[in-house]
Amino acid sequence: MKPGIFIGAAGTLFLIISAFSVNAAELVVIDPWIRSAPPNAPALGAFMLLENDSDSEISVVNAYSSLDVDRVELHRTIMADGVMKMIPQQSIPVPPHSSTDLAPGSWHIMLIGPGKVPSMGEVVQLTLVLDDGTKQVVKAMVRQGKKMMDDHSHEMKSE
Repeated sequence: MKPGIFIGAAGTLFLIISAFSVNAAELVVIDPWIRSAPPNAPALGAFMLLENDSDSEISVVNAYSSLDVDRVELHRTIMADGVMKMIPQQSIPVPPHSSTDLAPGSWHIMLIGPGKVPSMGEVVQLTLVLDDGTKQVVKAMVRQGKKMMDDHSHEMKSE
């Protein structure tokens, strides 16, 4: 084998190995979905399981939607003084070798001010922006979900 061919093959092998290590640190998104809502709903919730198999924390710092909405916000629902409150967040962290569940009554993505509320079974594209600047596109199906905090509905109060 000529030296130039060997160097080229070694370089190609290095690029392939590098590509696999980048993909290994990528966030894994499982079962993305959007809760169905009436046609006049002022906001929609998007949910999914985020898994991080890497050695470093990964955070979702922004999100975009293919749906015509006024804005997209990252949120977390917390209990404060006996009242459930949705609090906007700067990011959604996913610890190393762990997962973060975006679920009703917990972390979630809010699609605020939809021009048209999608119907059951429709698919909405969401783009998650990670803290390293990469973007991950997921397709979320509109479906029914459980009411927020089914087991604790007696504790919820309106503001």
